Amino acid sequence: MLAGCIEDGFETSPSSQPRFSVDTLDMGVQFAGRPSPTYSFTIRNPHSRQLCLSSVRLRSGEHFRINVDGMSASEFSDVEIRAKDSVYVFVEGTFPPSGLLGEQTVTDLIDVVTNGVTSSVVVAARCVDAVEFDGVTVGEDMRLTADRPYLVSDTLRVSRGATLTIEAGASLLFHDKAAMVVEGTLLAEGTADAPVTMRGDRTGNVVADISFEVMSNQWEGVRFAEASAGNRLSHTQIINTCQGLMLDSLSDLTMINCRITNSGSVLVEARAATLTAVGSELSNARDALALLHSGRFLFDRCTLANWYLFAYPSLAIVEMVQPDSIAFDAVNSVIYGRGAPVGFGGADAEALLEMPLRFQRCMFAVDGEDDANFVDCIWKEDPALDYSLTDYVFTYLPLPESPVIDAADATLDSPLLPAADFRGRVRGNTLGAYAPVDNL
Repeated sequence: MLAGCIEDGFETSPSSQPRFSVDTLDMGVQFAGRPSPTYSFTIRNPHSRQLCLSSVRLRSGEHFRINVDGMSASEFSDVEIRAKDSVYVFVEGTFPPSGLLGEQTVTDLIDVVTNGVTSSVVVAARCVDAVEFDGVTVGEDMRLTADRPYLVSDTLRVSRGATLTIEAGASLLFHDKAAMVVEGTLLAEGTADAPVTMRGDRTGNVVADISFEVMSNQWEGVRFAEASAGNRLSHTQIINTCQGLMLDSLSDLTMINCRITNSGSVLVEARAATLTAVGSELSNARDALALLHSGRFLFDRCTLANWYLFAYPSLAIVEMVQPDSIAFDAVNSVIYGRGAPVGFGGADAEALLEMPLRFQRCMFAVDGEDDANFVDCIWKEDPALDYSLTDYVFTYLPLPESPVIDAADATLDSPLLPAADFRGRVRGNTLGAYAPVDNL
C-alpha cells in the first residue's frame, strides 16, 4: 500500500498523520429521495514534507458519495498533500424512504490510511420522510398535520372558497422560488409547545455554527391575494424569505404570538388591507419591517427590531407610504434597530397630527417627544434585548436589566392578546412580544 508514493520528500513515519477539520461531518436533516446539498471537510498536512494518503474510502458507500480534491469515486489511492497544505473532501447523500415517522439517523465512515495507520471521519445525516407538494392547488378544505414535513417545490395555492388549516407542530419547507398564495383562507394553529413553521428547505448550518435561519432569500414568502379573508396565524414562524408577507387589497390577517423574521426585502407589505398583530415579533429585513400603503393596522405588544445582517435598511422600520389612507395603532410595543423607526411618506407634519396614526406607550431608542401621534411613549431608551450581530443571535428576549420590563399599560391591550408569549412564558406587563429571559 505504501509503495505508491514513497520517495524522497515524503513523511513516512506512522506517527506522521494528517489533521481533519472535523471528527464528525454532521449533514443535518435531509429528506428521503432528494439528493442532499454538498458538505465538506478538509484533510490537512501539518508537516514540513509531503504526505501521502494511500487510501481514502467510504466504508459502506451505500447512501453517501465523496469527492476528493475534485475527483468523484468511492475510493481513492495515493492522494498527495503538499507540506502545510490541505485537500477538500466533499460529501453528498441520497437516502431512501424509511416508512417511519420522525428522524432516522444514517451514518457511514470515511477511512483514511496514512503511513499504515487508519483514521476515520464519521458522516451522519438525520433523514426524514416528507410529503412532496409540487405545484399543488388546494381547491377544497384541507388540513396539514405534524406527522411529516411538507416539501413545497413550487407555488402552493389556496383557491378562493377553500380553507387550508395547518395543525400545531407542522412544518412547511419551501424550495428556492417556491411560495404560498392564499386566495381563500389560511389558518395556522400552532402552540407554544408546537409552533407552525414555514421556512426554506435548506436545514442545518451554512458554515460552522451559522444556521440557514439567518440567511434570507431562501424562498419567496406568503401572499394573501385580493379579498382573501378570515386568515389567522397563531404561534407561527415564517423565516428566511425574499419577502415575508404581502397583503393585497381587501385582504385581512390576524397574527397572534407569531414570529416573522429575516427577509431579503420588505418583511410585511400591505395595500388597502387589514392587519392585526398581537404578541408578535417582526424582525430583520433589508428594507422596512412594515411597508404600509393603505389600510387598517394594529400592533399590540409587538417587537419590531431590524438588525438585518447583510445591508443597511433603505426604509424606516415602519414606513407609511400613504399616511392619509391609513388607520394605525401601535401600543405597548418596541420599535428599534438600524434606520429611522417611523417614516410618514413625506407628509406634512401639521397634517399628520390630524390623522388616525397613534403610537401609544411604545419604546424607541431614538430621541423624540410626544404629540398627537406619539402618546406616553418612552424615548431614547435601549430596550436591552438579546441579540448579537457577531454571534448571529436574534432572540430579542428582554435581558434582566431591560427597561421594557413592567413598562406596559395593560389597559391598552387587545382582548386577543394571550397571557403567555410565543415561548409559553407569562408576559406580565412587559413591552414587546416576549417575557424576560428569566420569567418562566
